[in-house]
Amino acid sequence: MESKKVELFDKLSFGTILGTLFLSLFLFIPYVPITLDANKGFLLSIGAVLSLAFWLMARLGEGKFSLPKDNILLFAGAIPVVFLIASFFSSSKYISIFGSGFEVGTASSMLVLFILFFLSSVHFQKEKRLWYFYMLLFLGATILSVFELVHIFIGFDRFAPGLLSGVSNGNLFGSWNDFGLFFGLIILLVLFTIEFMKNKGFMLFLQYFLLVSGLFFLVIINFSIVWIMIGLFALVLFVYKVSIQQSQDNNVSTENKKRFPFTTLVVILLSLLFIFANNPIYSFTSQYINIPNLVVRPLVSTTSGIALEAIKHNPFFGTGPNTFVHNWALWQPKEVVLSQYWNIDFNNGFSSLMTFAATVGIVGILSWLLFLGVLIKRSAKSFRNMFNSTSSNYFTFITFITAIYSWFTIIFYTPSIVIFSIAFVSSGILIGLMVQAQLIKVREFSFLGDPRHSFFSILGIMCLMVLTLATAYVYTEKFISIAYFSKGSTVNNTIESLVKGEQLLGSAIRLDENDIYYRTISGIYVNHIGLQLNEKNVSEDLLKSNIQRLVNLAEQSAILAVRQNPNQYINHVNLGNMYSSLVPLAIEGSYDKALSAYTSAQKLAPHNPSILLSKAALEIINKNNTEARRYINEALTLKPNYTDAIFLLAQIETNEGNLAGAIKQAERAAQVNPNDPTIFFRLGLLRSNNSQYQEAIGAFEQAVILDPTYLNARFLLGQSYSKVGRKSDALAQYEILAKIIPDNEEIKNAIKSIDNPVVAPTEEKTEDKKEAAKQPAKLPLQGQQ
Repeated sequence: MESKKVELFDKLSFGTILGTLFLSLFLFIPYVPITLDANKGFLLSIGAVLSLAFWLMARLGEGKFSLPKDNILLFAGAIPVVFLIASFFSSSKYISIFGSGFEVGTASSMLVLFILFFLSSVHFQKEKRLWYFYMLLFLGATILSVFELVHIFIGFDRFAPGLLSGVSNGNLFGSWNDFGLFFGLIILLVLFTIEFMKNKGFMLFLQYFLLVSGLFFLVIINFSIVWIMIGLFALVLFVYKVSIQQSQDNNVSTENKKRFPFTTLVVILLSLLFIFANNPIYSFTSQYINIPNLVVRPLVSTTSGIALEAIKHNPFFGTGPNTFVHNWALWQPKEVVLSQYWNIDFNNGFSSLMTFAATVGIVGILSWLLFLGVLIKRSAKSFRNMFNSTSSNYFTFITFITAIYSWFTIIFYTPSIVIFSIAFVSSGILIGLMVQAQLIKVREFSFLGDPRHSFFSILGIMCLMVLTLATAYVYTEKFISIAYFSKGSTVNNTIESLVKGEQLLGSAIRLDENDIYYRTISGIYVNHIGLQLNEKNVSEDLLKSNIQRLVNLAEQSAILAVRQNPNQYINHVNLGNMYSSLVPLAIEGSYDKALSAYTSAQKLAPHNPSILLSKAALEIINKNNTEARRYINEALTLKPNYTDAIFLLAQIETNEGNLAGAIKQAERAAQVNPNDPTIFFRLGLLRSNNSQYQEAIGAFEQAVILDPTYLNARFLLGQSYSKVGRKSDALAQYEILAKIIPDNEEIKNAIKSIDNPVVAPTEEKTEDKKEAAKQPAKLPLQGQQ
């Protein structure tokens, strides 16, 4: 191959990896509800494999390989190999190798990250290319800053509704904590640039814009880890500038001395302020700009305990990559179920590194520690040679800071794949810098000179190229399936919408057999069954045929979800729910199969009381209230403050005609959780059905106090006021509702009934009240709660 073509493929490889990293910072698909994690995961995956394919084409044409002669490449390559081996010990090999949607922690994601590391060590051996990388990093941060400032202070929904359908967190980078982590890194890079480089004009303005906007974002995000890391790294910079740089300036004239690092000092002081006085400042700023940033993760001790259990299960390779959610369900501490986060299924532990200890075992964590240890050793070595020139000094510093900062987030947090990519790429750049400084030698291997070597080498390269292109094809299919799933899972409860959802999810399954897809489509089939049963214009034979077809499809899909991921308890719960919905239809064996599925789920999540509650609901459908009470009591033993279980007891009492007993259970729930307005609403409804209107008023009033926007509670409060003769109070509630929803006919009629009373309401018979109490509340403001 001609040298120009070799150079072209090298440039394509470098341009692909550089463009991929740049776009991953802010890329999203407008008006399409695909999550940012899936978007960025696909982009990085497809970019990495295509860049590798171009690089292999160049090597094929050049006839030789030129690689850094360092064992760190072997240590880095060991990580995806160990993850792949561990995947074969997983209960769901597909989930461990490919995952559900480009999540970090799978064997394929580790391969992508290794490719990024390897190509970075090869491509970034020239200073000019380093400029490209960091300039694009600053440009990407600028785009994120401008976009987010416009979004916060103006809002894109005002002039482009639905534009950000897939941006659930309000920013283009990922979660708010990931957004804060990225801008923490940008702040540090800007500080180093300001202190090391003499920029003027627009570049200086851009640096201070990023510094100020980044600090603003950190203030409103309020992520303490970022402030701590910024404070520590800025302190290192400040000490270096004051103690070393200033001592060097003693040998030069006064006008040429370096200036005092005042900007860095300000950032240090600001970091200290937010580290030690975080809550008062955040309470003040959140009054003006408040972003939803509640991120919950397991404690260090909890994650360590789960990792220990996983290592006991398989000491060498853990439970398999991407299976922490299974470990959490199986081994979470009993104390967790008493907290408000008891029903969260955590996909990661306290940090990514601790998560890997559970999922890939001792061998996996050792591969990480060896890689990081060698990386730190190589980084320390690079510092011995960093004082040759100002630019080398600058690039060594910012690359080292980028790598260490990113790895700190992986050790102490669970960042997104973009942060992982920055960590691996910056680590590869460090190796490239050492090659440039001749601290690491380059090993060349020519395979065209010897025919024996050339045949097998060319064959190997061709196989790798085919494998990379095949991998790119698989990634593309997976991403398209996510698009189908995103559209198919957002359906309305109409036959036309459900049929469309079935078609879209069927297309998704044909591209990627994912347990989530099977689980979702089985639920759609069940909803379709319910709508078909209400069809009155269909012949009996056709109705039976349609119902039988939908039952078969729902059962088949739910079973396939279990087979695809057998250790995911939610799949067994879904199977149980599907069979449970068939019990009223008298489908043979549906009760026994539902109970068996719930039992299997309980083995996988023994501390989850919701499974016991599902069993209780099944027994209620099967008209066995005694057994239902037993399951409810078991659930309450696990979680005494489980209000759903208490209300299910209230439902049993109501079904048996014991309204007084149902009210006692609702009062018990209100004592357990006195800050939940829905509990007081349901308590008020029960009291109202039992003609205890004065007591109902107290419950409805508390619901409205806890949530002034609870419109149905206001409406029933007005009705209760009217029942006891407090007409003016009832009218006040109706008038509040009329201002909020002026076109509601029920509210208009309620106001007329007070202004023009014609006939006093008659007292209902006791039997009618008991029967009404068994039925769901028919509220005039559906969807307005």
